[in-house]
Amino acid sequence: MLKKILFLFLLVLLIFSSKSYASSYSTNECLNHIKAQAFRTARSWGIKAVDNHPGSFYARLCLGTADRYLGLYKPALYDFKEAIPLANNKNRLGLVYNCIGATFTSVGNEKNALMFDFRSLKLAMELNDVSIESEDINNIAFIYQNEGKYQKAMGYLKKSLALRRTKKGKAISYNNIAMLYSDMNNYTGAIKYQIKALNLNENAGNYYGTASSYLNLGYMYIYVKNYTLAERYILKGLAMEKKIGNKEWIGTGYIYLGRLYRNEGDNKNAYVYYQKAYNMFKISGNTSGAHDCLSMIDKIKNQTKNK
Repeated sequence: MLKKILFLFLLVLLIFSSKSYASSYSTNECLNHIKAQAFRTARSWGIKAVDNHPGSFYARLCLGTADRYLGLYKPALYDFKEAIPLANNKNRLGLVYNCIGATFTSVGNEKNALMFDFRSLKLAMELNDVSIESEDINNIAFIYQNEGKYQKAMGYLKKSLALRRTKKGKAISYNNIAMLYSDMNNYTGAIKYQIKALNLNENAGNYYGTASSYLNLGYMYIYVKNYTLAERYILKGLAMEKKIGNKEWIGTGYIYLGRLYRNEGDNKNAYVYYQKAYNMFKISGNTSGAHDCLSMIDKIKNQTKNK
């Protein structure tokens, strides 16, 4: 089964859009559409910005950000890495390190993720940049969670939560605490914190965060065997993700439906959705997720043969 995906929502990337830097028209349009959560349009403007200004740090970062939100991790990593030599101060370098670390986490490359997260954290602490520091600590917690170091991960998540200053930021931390409780098989705690995340995301008008919260909440209801609520929330979140166009989270929604139908004994539908998830993860570049889907597909095939 695929490890549940934490909501590594790169709020820090929106910091630079509010600052008064002289950027090209296409770069500003890319930034504006990211703020509006219109990520496919942002990507189109980002491509134009990079084509017109290949030496622009913010053009590279904006395009990478759009790809990151759309679950297109390979091109995102390319543009983030291209931004490194264009970062002419510690603030920019720390920001791009944070982006690279989070993206490596999403593709399951935790060794490189941890390296870039700690690089970013070091710079953030030097600069007293609380926003990026909280993101770095959050992302490091996710890696420790994947390694099964749950108490260490919880410590980092609580540190990250204490540094949050916005509703969207606190929603990220609540979501990630919920997912950690889920991994610890504490589903009461998981549902409690995921509902907190959902309420904050909706209150802040964060469509992107609300969509992932609905998906994760539905996933948690599978484990308390409330399949009606599970299906309702997963389908709602999936419909929202399709409007956003995020291949990674669409694949995650399909994974969740596959798990739901498998738990209900409906291997036919489970097989269909694991296959759909596999196709999405292939597009997004999530090789570990694609591999997990194939494992589940093989299990279903073998069970069907043995009947």
